[in-house]
Amino acid sequence: MNYSVELLRQENYKPTFWSGGMATELTTYPLNSDYASKNFLWRLGVAKIDIPESTFSSLPKISRKLMVIEGSLTLEHENKYKKLLSSFEQDDFMGDWTTKTYGKSSVFNLMTRENYDGELLHLNIGPGKQLKFQYKTSLNKSLVAICFYTVNGGFNSTIDNKIFETVKNDLVLVNCINSSYTHEFMLYNNSLETTDIIVSIIYCN
Repeated sequence: MNYSVELLRQENYKPTFWSGGMATELTTYPLNSDYASKNFLWRLGVAKIDIPESTFSSLPKISRKLMVIEGSLTLEHENKYKKLLSSFEQDDFMGDWTTKTYGKSSVFNLMTRENYDGELLHLNIGPGKQLKFQYKTSLNKSLVAICFYTVNGGFNSTIDNKIFETVKNDLVLVNCINSSYTHEFMLYNNSLETTDIIVSIIYCN
């Protein structure tokens, strides 16, 4: 099975500031697109919310998925609902909703546009343990990428006979360039602490 794999580290990311704190753009697609220009089809990022109350920027025609990676956060979508999120809990909502946040936390963001969509999963691997990650693509979807973001700890994975070794804040970007519906990856915790990983599944409808 053939993949195109990239290992992105801290120095590859684009740091930015927003009204609530610090944000980091991990990767965008297509190449050379960015958040500021709103010309991406999908985007992964992390943000630190340092103030007790903030309002998200309006992002029309963008679907958002947000997972808390540290602390807790209350999202209030005006005239819709309010939701309390603890670590590794998530919410999905449209970017043009009026959304306020309450609480200080760090969050992981997946943004998609047009016919792109995705989902976020949380994996937890104990010290010295391994985990088989398996994903089966629905027949009505075309899988684009599977991304593994290391929240803490670290892990090794062997993909197409090449070893990728991650530490905290690294992103393994696996571009899926074949038509297979089943994808399997063995992940080995290479640290002395529990490793938490956020998996982003990106696909076209």
